[in-house]
Amino acid sequence: LERLSSSPVQYDAGFTLAPGKYVIKVLARNADTGKIGTYQTAFVVPDLDQEETRLPISSVVLSSQRVAMEDALYTAGKTKADKEQIANPLIEDGVKLVPNITRVFSKGRELYVYMQAYERDAEIMKPLVAVVSFFRGAERVFETKPLTVSEGMDAKSKAVPIKLTVPLGGLANGEYICQITVLDP
Repeated sequence: LERLSSSPVQYDAGFTLAPGKYVIKVLARNADTGKIGTYQTAFVVPDLDQEETRLPISSVVLSSQRVAMEDALYTAGKTKADKEQIANPLIEDGVKLVPNITRVFSKGRELYVYMQAYERDAEIMKPLVAVVSFFRGAERVFETKPLTVSEGMDAKSKAVPIKLTVPLGGLANGEYICQITVLDP
């Protein structure tokens, strides 16, 4: 319990929402003490069909951990695992990408970047190019080689998964700004 009170809690659930403005409120209760805490925040689900000048992209998920679904610590909903794998873009081949909520990464691990671009009017997928750059102040200190993404578009949603793996061993300890650039050539 002491560790839980001083570290973030990560809860994983999925919802499909139409574009619009929303407020989410989370209530957590300690089963031993009965203490209750809440967190509330507003967020916007953008209408990507209205984006005309830029390539619409999803939120960016940063991670340093992948977990096999059979090793999951929870038990609720395991009978729906096959259905969840179809609906959750963070699960691939029975392995789930666990989002990093602390924004702290170790040099000994790789950084996994996941996002989706939307080619909403495309009948066939157009290749995309993605690059991850790290900045300290205005100075670019590291950049990945360009990754060409030329397959994987979902026929219904027109979402193109963009998955990058970045080795962090060459970066010095410190704080960086991470920029992901996706180009539609």
